[in-house]
Amino acid sequence: MALAISFGLSACNILDRSEQKIVITVGERDITTDELKRDIKLITSGMGVTDQGVKYVLDPLVSKLVDHYLILEYGRQRGITISEQELESEIQDIMKDYPDEAVFRQMLLKQYLDFEKWKEGLRQQLLVKKIMNKVSENIAPVSFQEINTYFDTHRNEFTRPEMVKFRQIVTRTQNEAEDIHRRLKNGENLDDLARKYSITPEAEHGGEVGWVSKGELHEAMEKAIFKLPTGEISPVTKTPYGYHIFEVQSKRPNGFKSLSEAMDEIESILFRQKQETFYERWLIQLRGLFPVQVNRELLGTLELG
Repeated sequence: MALAISFGLSACNILDRSEQKIVITVGERDITTDELKRDIKLITSGMGVTDQGVKYVLDPLVSKLVDHYLILEYGRQRGITISEQELESEIQDIMKDYPDEAVFRQMLLKQYLDFEKWKEGLRQQLLVKKIMNKVSENIAPVSFQEINTYFDTHRNEFTRPEMVKFRQIVTRTQNEAEDIHRRLKNGENLDDLARKYSITPEAEHGGEVGWVSKGELHEAMEKAIFKLPTGEISPVTKTPYGYHIFEVQSKRPNGFKSLSEAMDEIESILFRQKQETFYERWLIQLRGLFPVQVNRELLGTLELG
């Protein structure tokens, strides 16, 4: 899992703000200049934007943060929270990609991020995700008619390369592969031999790999498989993975996908479109529900270095 960096860290009423300057107010949520600078730092930490360069993109950054604060305010008023257990579970999941915690913390330091600030930022990210998932329940599912209409009007977008469905036996040595090849030629069953001798994961399924497209496999495998007639056993083929014996079970020429082949892809496209439209309208509604005030004069004096 990629390292998740949230851009919202503001927390209401956890410090005495009598001497802090409020730069943004969203509903009942006040964001001080210090909090805004911290949040901007988190947004830009992975974008390669320098402190000097931030001033040139400050307006869109602030607009993004206002949307973020609106979502958090919506969740706060509805009692949506992230438990410590949920947070720790996510942290442990992220940590799996690193040898140990020290390496992870060192990586944060390289991005000028304090672990506790990052942790609180992750909490906010998870909270936003939880709120958005809850709100997404109001999005109507994609209908078959919508899928069919999209397919009819975007048919040229749904092409497929040449494909083959094949099974294989893979061994570590050429001698072992040649022996198995002779046994296959003498009529023994590839399914049985694959389960007994093949070293690849699909061995337990009789060596069946399934459908693959041209361009997905190692060059040596592709050269052997795509020229092999259906139902024939290939010669022993050496690749970086071992010594292979292939059997092509079926072929599909390049061409256009059918509706059934394209259906899942179209459903994803249309649902993302519905999400984007829904969230745009929802954020407009939130701006009407929660008053937003930005102190532009104070914002103009903000020192981000």
